Amino acid sequence: MLRMKRRTVLLALALPMAVSTPLGSSRCRGADASLAKPSATFDLGKGTRLGSGPAKEHSGIVKSRNWPDLFWMHNDSGDEPRIYPVHRNGQVEKSEREPDNPGVTIAGAINVDWEDITVDDRGRVIVADVGNNRNDRRDLVLYIVPEPAPLAERTTFVKRLFFRYPGQMEFPAPKDDFNYDCEAIFTIGDAIYLCSKHRSDTLTKLYRLDPDSNEEVQTAELVDSFDVLGQATGADATPDGKRIIINTYEDLWLFDVTDPEHPLSGPVKRLSFENDDDVEAVCFADDETLIIGAEAAERIYEVPLAEFVEYER
Repeated sequence: MLRMKRRTVLLALALPMAVSTPLGSSRCRGADASLAKPSATFDLGKGTRLGSGPAKEHSGIVKSRNWPDLFWMHNDSGDEPRIYPVHRNGQVEKSEREPDNPGVTIAGAINVDWEDITVDDRGRVIVADVGNNRNDRRDLVLYIVPEPAPLAERTTFVKRLFFRYPGQMEFPAPKDDFNYDCEAIFTIGDAIYLCSKHRSDTLTKLYRLDPDSNEEVQTAELVDSFDVLGQATGADATPDGKRIIINTYEDLWLFDVTDPEHPLSGPVKRLSFENDDDVEAVCFADDETLIIGAEAAERIYEVPLAEFVEYER
């Protein structure tokens, strides 16, 4: 197999290398992994250790659109309903009134299974309580919150957006259609998008929600799908909506959005990475860099977009 030209790139605390290698094993691969196409593989290095709060079991990250050099993170189920203001160096902002209790509590919210976080064009943070490992939840909900100041100790939501999947008729879903979990959301324009996490195959389905809907329970609209050769565990889009990133436990997928009605149909690039610490969070840090989070390592890592290679569908 041909090897790519090695290039040294600077991460937070390391000098990793990117080479072309065949795919290895994963938690959820296609029926015959030996037929999978080769991908560049990126060494994440040592990364940056997170401060107290999001180091517990983080599962979502997004860059603020209101505060420079600030990212919002949250933990999985088991934590209180709070979001954490984090800097690129891993430092967590502490509130003025409760410095020993990091994070901004969202009053009235419940953390059943928070899995991702995003922001929109209206200056709001959207927290996704959409974890559905057993495919049996009827209370899937997004909390829409005016973005708080980093030093705030508490806030509340302006809206709860309950939704359901259009294809799910049984609770829990049958084992051959166990595909109604979600750990990845993002926004483009006024729309909210969710990437499903499958256990019956290696696809992710892309659903769209209307944040202004007044329905008691909105039915998500299925708009696209893509075979990520694993399970989608995080996603983000650039503020202009022209690029989307989706991560699995072993791969990053970078999409150019050429058709807004089918956002995953355009050109795609791929980058595999070496990490065994459950990568469940990703966001665009700037025009050239991603930040991904590995909950077991309690660290974040920087990934240059220049390392991605073209992927033939």
